[in-house]
Amino acid sequence: MVSAGVQFGWALQLSLLTPYIQVLPCVRIWSDKCSSKYGRRRPFILASSLMISVAVTIIGFSADIGYLLGDADEDHRNFKGT
Repeated sequence: MVSAGVQFGWALQLSLLTPYIQVLPCVRIWSDKCSSKYGRRRPFILASSLMISVAVTIIGFSADIGYLLGDADEDHRNFKGT
């Protein structure tokens, strides 16, 4: 039983880490070539912070969004975040 938990933990870590492995080299190259008046890194930090904020908000309201998009009544909880 313990080994199944370890395998699940590794799979979860790899699934969360994969986007960083694929996206960060591209962002680093783009930011090194950036010549913004705010600096090389600040525009990318701001853009990524806004995208993460939107994503976390969408995750928080995912049940309500699913219900609005047509999920059946038995597929959602009674709680509504809105």
